[in-house]
Amino acid sequence: MRTGVLKIGGASVFSSGTPSDPLRHFIQCIQTDNSRRWFVILGGGDTVESMRTLHRHHPQLDTQRMHWRCVELLRATSDAARELFSFEHFLETPKALAQAILDPTPRCYLVEVSTYYHRDTLHWIPMELRPVESWDTTSDTLAWLLALQLRADELHLLKKPDCSSIQTLEQAARIGLVDPQIETLAKNRPVDWQLDTYLVYHTTTWNKKLLRPCPALSTKKS
Repeated sequence: MRTGVLKIGGASVFSSGTPSDPLRHFIQCIQTDNSRRWFVILGGGDTVESMRTLHRHHPQLDTQRMHWRCVELLRATSDAARELFSFEHFLETPKALAQAILDPTPRCYLVEVSTYYHRDTLHWIPMELRPVESWDTTSDTLAWLLALQLRADELHLLKKPDCSSIQTLEQAARIGLVDPQIETLAKNRPVDWQLDTYLVYHTTTWNKKLLRPCPALSTKKS
């Protein structure tokens, strides 16, 4: 049974308002996918962007504290997505996540980020893989860290911009499509763990691109 982590960009969630929207259809597909266990997290979208605006106008605000404020905001976006897309399985505590990790049943879980990434419980992350607590670390990296804890087989980063021409993780980071931290983490991942990383962009056919086999992004591991 393969394990997949899916990060849904906030821009996709914030723009999905109709029953026929492809995002809603896609979530229904993975909720009935019997070939994988899916663990889903949400990006912050406009919610986190408002904090960027605040920090831009008030640069004296502490960057590290701003990072954790944004992480806390992801709880609200996850809770809203739970209601919007009718996620049956919502993991809200570290204990619930630990139980789900041990359960081999193919299910689709919506994961609240604080179940594995919280300022008081970072001890499980090796120091060389601990991301900087700044704007350089976004929900892309948080999805990668969830994949690390799960020892997942696949990481899918769903983006609103068309990323179909991107060939490598380095290229995606260079143009700002993914955050720079995820590139560093990928280069330093444990040698005994292989993670296939996919970029998927939000179109009317992106669900097919995600659910069928496709080439993973390459990374230059040091």
